[in-house]
Amino acid sequence: MTKDLLLEIGCENLPSGYLDDTLAQVRKLFEEGLKTERVPFGEIAVTGTPRRIVIHVRSLAAKQEAAENKIIGPPEKIGVSSDGLFTKAAEGFAKSQGVPVSALSRIETPRGSYLAVVKRIKGRPTVSLLKERVPQWVQAIRAPKTMRWNSSGMRFARPIRWILCLYGTNVVAVKVGTLAAGRSTRLSPLFEKVVNAKSIEHYFAIIGKNGIILDPKERRDAVRAQAADCARGCGGALVEDEELVGIVANLLESPVVMAGKYDEAFLKLPREVIVTALKSHQRYFSVAGARGRLLPHFVAFADGARRNTGGIAKGYERVLRARLDDAVFYYREDTARPFEDMAARLRDIVWLEGLGSLAEKAKRLEALALWMRSAGRVGTEELDGSIRRAALLAKADLASEMVKDGKEFTALQGYIGREYARASGETAGVAEAIYEHYLPRFAGDRLPRSETSALLALADKIDTITGCFLMGLEPSGSQDPYALRRQAVGVVRILIARRARLSLSAALDRSLSLFADSAKEPLRDREKIMAALREFYSQRMYAMLRGDGADHDLIAAVLASSWEYPVAVKDMADELSASRKKADLAQFVLAMKRVTNIIPRALRDGFTREAGMKALEAFSSGSYSDLGISQPLFAVDAEKNLAREVSIACGNLLDAVRSGEVERSLGILRGIVPYVNQFFEDVLVNCEDEKIRDNRIAFLASTYRVVMLFCDFSQIAGE
Repeated sequence: MTKDLLLEIGCENLPSGYLDDTLAQVRKLFEEGLKTERVPFGEIAVTGTPRRIVIHVRSLAAKQEAAENKIIGPPEKIGVSSDGLFTKAAEGFAKSQGVPVSALSRIETPRGSYLAVVKRIKGRPTVSLLKERVPQWVQAIRAPKTMRWNSSGMRFARPIRWILCLYGTNVVAVKVGTLAAGRSTRLSPLFEKVVNAKSIEHYFAIIGKNGIILDPKERRDAVRAQAADCARGCGGALVEDEELVGIVANLLESPVVMAGKYDEAFLKLPREVIVTALKSHQRYFSVAGARGRLLPHFVAFADGARRNTGGIAKGYERVLRARLDDAVFYYREDTARPFEDMAARLRDIVWLEGLGSLAEKAKRLEALALWMRSAGRVGTEELDGSIRRAALLAKADLASEMVKDGKEFTALQGYIGREYARASGETAGVAEAIYEHYLPRFAGDRLPRSETSALLALADKIDTITGCFLMGLEPSGSQDPYALRRQAVGVVRILIARRARLSLSAALDRSLSLFADSAKEPLRDREKIMAALREFYSQRMYAMLRGDGADHDLIAAVLASSWEYPVAVKDMADELSASRKKADLAQFVLAMKRVTNIIPRALRDGFTREAGMKALEAFSSGSYSDLGISQPLFAVDAEKNLAREVSIACGNLLDAVRSGEVERSLGILRGIVPYVNQFFEDVLVNCEDEKIRDNRIAFLASTYRVVMLFCDFSQIAGE
């Protein structure tokens, strides 16, 4: 027999940002809990509002499923004698389990035949289980911050005020903390209206009749649709903002829309200042007219049907006016003097404790961006002037009245800097770079458009990551307070999108040098920090390429090389993926693995880029003796032919490295595959002649070092 189960956890208003995660946790806890307890059920629907979390389990069995518990005893060869009688070991095991020796059975395991006791466990009534487990599952729900509100010691995101629990039409006597479950639910925002639910169907009828929307998606759809209709009623269109839709939907359980307005004089403020004032502080939607220009109207919500919506809207307007008055004051104060004056105040603002001021950071941004412009051959020297000016002013708005000290408009940094730069007469390129150097700000965000913006964005993110690693502030587990992972992905995305021939390792080394130049003491563990930084960026590259659909082994193989250019890593991974799809990767990989596998491990371990470049340059110039290889000892045509082809390939590979066109490497290396295969057909590497054997291994080891500059083919699986 089955019945539906309904559990409602009523609480004081949960923060908007807590609700989605709480519902996800509840679903997982109840699904896994019921499966663990062997209670069959149909499906679980978990919905909720800021004031109630609702779990509806359909077709929940009235009883646990029975189970068998197998307790393994001694091996059969120890528990049973040669004449088939149970030994003392078997009798002792049976006694310890409270069964006669005749109840022992034989079971087969991977280790052989064992004696065992099979105990059948009867299923308990589901209601009895729920009384025990529901309080445990509720108390297992986690939140960023929790509260304790009575003597029970229970913690939850907000105080729990009631519990409703019905199995069919009957109350389940669950007790959570000091609260005993019943059939009562509360409906008004102040919990004043209490209604008894006769059944689960009656509960949902009550909820629907009172305009409460339990499903978060339905609530978001309702907020979005009501807001759009209201904006049209104001003569404009809603400024779409899915984040705000989600926030508002998680603040309400019965959304009621209303329109408000503000003084048209405020429209002289920059657009995002107004939008931010409406969104960040009041959770209002902006309304725009033709060409996206804001109209002096807003859309807001209240919770539950209200008689005096006009009075509520007037209250919203008064609060908003105070916010916009603040913004006008900040804007006038900030634009009353040249924007450059704010940059001068950065020397008094600490960036990170131990790493100097924002003015010092601005100096490093300038130096690193200029170095990257030159090293990466980005643009011409004509860019240098705009780079210097943009670097000087990039962080200036952090000293503004609008942004500084964590005031209401802190999120406008970059944007307000651009507006102030324009107002102060800076060039369009410099003003745009001040805004765009923060891009991308989140996954899917657009990238900087101009070369100046891109260089400044790279410099800022690399400088922040390097500085945090120097101070031991690298991400740990799920903790990443300075958003370094996001910034590293931004660096990689910019370099790939612009197909930049800029060595990331060289840029990281340059960034470390800039910190070292201003440090009071020499940097300690520089090589260790450099290795940690490189590994950090490799992890971000891996995550990004996996997200693009590349196979794990192909990405790992490319990243195991001494890669320098993110764009080359992506190109190599893409080409390997395409080759695998065309089923022509196997022959190539096998040839490369034959080279790798025959080399002693001692010659493979500790590979360095320097060793690879030395081999590449020596082969390309024919200077075999520099690698400890004697060409006269090449006794077989196959090894002479391979040596010739390796030299030709290395000349082409060296050109590719110097030009930054490393993606050509795979095609070049393919050319030596027939000669590698012929070499292993005709040549006995481990021959009896020690000199010839050592010479062949030295030649193959140097070839391996060249290949490792581009890809570690030994990590490619399944070919």
